[in-house]
Amino acid sequence: MALEAIAAVAKPLPTILTTAVSFGNAVSQIAAKRPEEPRKELADHKARWLVCTVKNMTDFPILSLANYMNTGRYDDPPQRVDPFQTMTFTCCETERRYMQDKSFLLGVSGGHSFSVNMDDGNQFFFALGFTNTPAKGCKVSVVEPADDEIEKLQKDDKEGHEAQKKLAEKAYNESDLSGNMIKSHFYKAKGADKKDVVFQFQISASAGRKPVYTITEVRNYLSVVDDA
Repeated sequence: MALEAIAAVAKPLPTILTTAVSFGNAVSQIAAKRPEEPRKELADHKARWLVCTVKNMTDFPILSLANYMNTGRYDDPPQRVDPFQTMTFTCCETERRYMQDKSFLLGVSGGHSFSVNMDDGNQFFFALGFTNTPAKGCKVSVVEPADDEIEKLQKDDKEGHEAQKKLAEKAYNESDLSGNMIKSHFYKAKGADKKDVVFQFQISASAGRKPVYTITEVRNYLSVVDDA
């Protein structure tokens, strides 16, 4: 589809985006950041752990919503990710509570839901899945909701929280050794340099004991304005 045709159906936003130059520089800096190492206590005392890096390569904040833990627990839970920043969360198997307790042998597995908040009325919901278990190894995923699920996800009540948790569970269920990528619908907005921008979000997940999830704002420019 031609860019002009995409722009015609893209959802308009009142947000003013960063200039093309500032955007390029910020994305390059975030892309170059390496994942953190596990803290010593985690690496020394836990057989199954994950140090998960979330890279926000967009103009928008990413909000932490709900978690689904199939096995294990968070060591350091997910938090909000500001524009052009990274966030690290860690998780591991549970502690052995008594001699017959075998739950710690199951490793860690689960999912967590998030939203990219463009403004009060526009969010892009997604969830990240992760596992490090004896049975499944290190798997990851990124999933998005069906269109008919979005209204529930937007609710600030018990129903909304359950929908957010269900999306997190979906991410866990779809975790894969190869990882994956999803793409959002298209949006359009003005840049601070007065350029018309059509963009979409691309979110990728790469597996390992230090998985990386990257949320990228992929831009196309409709017009060129003289910087002078």
